[in-house]
Amino acid sequence: MFTFVNGGEYTVYNKLLMHREFHQFNSRILKKTLVRIAAMQSGINKLPDYSGEVYRVASCRNGSTSIYNGIGDGGLNVNTITTTNTFVGACRFAFVVVEHAPIVIWTVIKTRHAKVQPDSLEEVTFPLGSSIEFTNIKQLNPKKIIAHIDSDAELKWIQIGSNYRPFIGLNLNYEGQKLPDFYFLSAPQQLRRFALAPITRFFEHSIYKSHAEKELEHIKRIPAEKRFEEMWTSRLDSTGKPGNLPEIIYLADAEEKPKSNLYSNRKVVTLPNMEENSVIVQQ
Repeated sequence: MFTFVNGGEYTVYNKLLMHREFHQFNSRILKKTLVRIAAMQSGINKLPDYSGEVYRVASCRNGSTSIYNGIGDGGLNVNTITTTNTFVGACRFAFVVVEHAPIVIWTVIKTRHAKVQPDSLEEVTFPLGSSIEFTNIKQLNPKKIIAHIDSDAELKWIQIGSNYRPFIGLNLNYEGQKLPDFYFLSAPQQLRRFALAPITRFFEHSIYKSHAEKELEHIKRIPAEKRFEEMWTSRLDSTGKPGNLPEIIYLADAEEKPKSNLYSNRKVVTLPNMEENSVIVQQ
């Protein structure tokens, strides 16, 4: 099955960011959390709108035999229209959560009215019932992805929940075509494995910053042809293990459609360049 790592039920996403502050008895945080849940479920209109491109990542551990339910209840096929009845989340920047799996899907969605989430400048949701159409799907060989980075590039600090975390951005190209700029979380591995003690949490920002700055300088020295592979394989996935590059990365373009296009016939369609393997689409 596909494991969604940037949205949905936030299972893997929360594992990655499990060391958030705990506020069990803080009514203000509790209220914001309830608003956040309501927004994810209904696209509450009181949240500010966002129009533009948003991004999400999914990984497939079992290859082409898996059922892909896309953003909602459709399939990963050109001209397929899916709905957001089961999935509503995305990010306003190309946020890469590494999952070591044979197939990875990067989806770039042109949105009309996604809602910016409380307590986060980057997370968005779509109102339930929004329809999203896949307009183009390209198969990428991960070993051919070239990653550029400016010599004076700096860390990008992104608000995730109640915390700010450092990200390293790479300008990706594939066979001369520019891909979206992707950002990888730079986090000390030991901080992702263990809960922080109160005294350690006090110095948490400095620990993250020091680690990320060293990694940034290291990445700048790596040849562009090897940079993406280094960033990918050096990340730990949700199981806490490093891994290899995926066999295939699909870059999928999608667009939010008016609600009149909500319903569409579903059919089994073969993925690009994989004639012998078709993806099963739910009816």
